[in-house]
Amino acid sequence: MSETTYPNDGLRQLLEGYRHFFKGNPPRKGFCALHAEQIAHTQNPHSMVISCFDSRVCPEAIFATNDGHICVHRNMLNQVDPNDASMMASLRFAVESLRVQNIVVLGHSNCNAVAKLKDLALLPQEISAWLGGCGATYRGDSYEEAVKNNVLDQLQRLSCLDFIARAVRKAQLHLEGMLFHIHSGRLERYDAVQNKWIFIETEE
Repeated sequence: MSETTYPNDGLRQLLEGYRHFFKGNPPRKGFCALHAEQIAHTQNPHSMVISCFDSRVCPEAIFATNDGHICVHRNMLNQVDPNDASMMASLRFAVESLRVQNIVVLGHSNCNAVAKLKDLALLPQEISAWLGGCGATYRGDSYEEAVKNNVLDQLQRLSCLDFIARAVRKAQLHLEGMLFHIHSGRLERYDAVQNKWIFIETEE
């Protein structure tokens, strides 16, 4: 993705941060008391990331962001569930109050929650209720395809929410689907124009 094709500055910052992460030289400085005053009075994130619950996937590190630059909502399977009050409240606040430029659905390789969609009846009630109740399905001829299709399903759910669709139509909001490969640190994004997944270039 060349710089001229970024839909907004927020996505440029995300992908430039990812390149720093991949090269092992992230500029991100973790939050501590010494930096507290810099962000204490306001927040102005450029993006919201919907991430899986998996502890190996840390959006703030993957995108090498400084504190206050992204807001993150995590759950098993990175689900956009209209019946989840916490998710809906977070989305509406991010879009209408924080005016984020992007919402990124961040899936990851070897997602155990996707695999478990095949055997919901064998899971503890709390887990099967969440995975089954939010309408997710195992869709694809391979494990990797199913993981990627889950990301696409969540993008579709986002686009069907009225306040999301309205912001997208007004070019105030951009939706992105990405997949983080845990074993290699590589990041793929879904190109809706070409209808295919493309690895993010690590040099630009």
